[in-house]
Amino acid sequence: MQLNTRIRGAKRIVGITILGFSVGLGASIPTTISASSSVSYKSQSVTYQGKAFTVQMVTVDLKDPYLRVMPVVADAGVGHVEDFASMLSSNDAVAGINGTFFDAYEENATIRYPNGLLVGSGEIIHSGANQSLSVGIDKLPQIEYLKTEMKIHITHSDGTQYTFSPWGVNKYYGAAVLDQVNLYTTEFGKSVAFTKGTKIVIADQVIKQITTNTAAIPTNGQVIFVGNTDSNLKYIVSKLHVGDKAELEATVKKANETLSSENWEAAIGVGPKLLTNGKVDIDYKRDGFTDPKITTNANARSFVGVDKSKKLVLGTISAATASDMANVLLKLGLTDAMNMDGGASSALYYEGSMKRTPSRLLSNALVVRRYKEPQVQVTVNGQFIDEFRGYVYKEKTMVPFRGIFERIQAEFKWDEAKRVLTAKKGETTLVLRPDDRIAEVNGLPVTLDVAPTIREGHIYIPLRFVAETLGAKVTWDPILYRALLSIE
Repeated sequence: MQLNTRIRGAKRIVGITILGFSVGLGASIPTTISASSSVSYKSQSVTYQGKAFTVQMVTVDLKDPYLRVMPVVADAGVGHVEDFASMLSSNDAVAGINGTFFDAYEENATIRYPNGLLVGSGEIIHSGANQSLSVGIDKLPQIEYLKTEMKIHITHSDGTQYTFSPWGVNKYYGAAVLDQVNLYTTEFGKSVAFTKGTKIVIADQVIKQITTNTAAIPTNGQVIFVGNTDSNLKYIVSKLHVGDKAELEATVKKANETLSSENWEAAIGVGPKLLTNGKVDIDYKRDGFTDPKITTNANARSFVGVDKSKKLVLGTISAATASDMANVLLKLGLTDAMNMDGGASSALYYEGSMKRTPSRLLSNALVVRRYKEPQVQVTVNGQFIDEFRGYVYKEKTMVPFRGIFERIQAEFKWDEAKRVLTAKKGETTLVLRPDDRIAEVNGLPVTLDVAPTIREGHIYIPLRFVAETLGAKVTWDPILYRALLSIE
């Protein structure tokens, strides 16, 4: 069964192709939290050095389980542009702001690539190295310098291995750069058509095709583009074969440590940095900015930041220099802040109202999505499942199960014709059917509190039943809305 891997709220999440699962966690889960009380807006005039600035701000409490923040790109993919209102609508946004800088003046509207990194739900959407707004799995926003990195581990049929690193993810350096090596996901679009290179098509972590023709990007995979220089052909292409296993290792480097990208709920790289720990912190050389539009001129600007209560702040300010903006935000009580793209791109939205409308189409944005049910994080033996979120339905936690079943080393199989999911771990075999409350455990019928269901192309089922039946212990973190599975 090829289930839908595209979640519009986080754009496409790649490499996941089937199924989901859920368990009831009981009455200890509150169900009365309202996302509307966790998102607020205000407009305020602030005077700095004798000049009045109008600041519009949206404040978001990301601990609210009904909310998630995420970077999004145009519907047609990375490099394309789209109306900001359309981005908001298709992502069920309760709030949103324009994103990172992009090639806005490029005549070809299909190659207006972002300049900064984008990470969503643990996946690298666009690689980069920038001062960034980041939100970890602890749901706390930060402003910090991040750098994305990617390695591709190849395992040949004889067991030998080979590892190489692409230059970027969903980037293209132009036809004149003959030796570039890039990875493309479905965030990029439907296919990779660049010439003067070899495309390696990966699906379900296996190389399926090697071609110099246009290559479709599988919904459950990626395409690697390798420029056809003599060196690349000898040291990369010659070492890749149809049938080889291909495992992607996506990491994000911060300060002095490198962590799996799974540790980030969201990140967007822009800059320059404005505030750190309650003090003005502008260093254009450190952050790589020389353009007077950023360093000197007064323009309409956008910003993201963190207030003293560790809430996320999205906002815009009337014509100001970066220094003006930093000092105004300090007066407003922000402790950390970063400049976003501005000028004609500056945009802000809150609860059905466009507070600032951009005068151009945008390639990317940062949105806060509101869900109908509380969203549940899941960990297995301390490892975060970043691919999907569960949700609470009738006080039962429903979660997509593939990542969980893989991490508890259970075998599973979906029979499309009979619409039957079979899972096995050790001596225990489960049989589950969508929309049917009767499950089977080692051949015996068991009635579930909630029937498995298919949502957005994934099967969800009650978590505690499956986990405990397969020998996993489930505990609940009410602060992070997190279900923790422990397996000895």
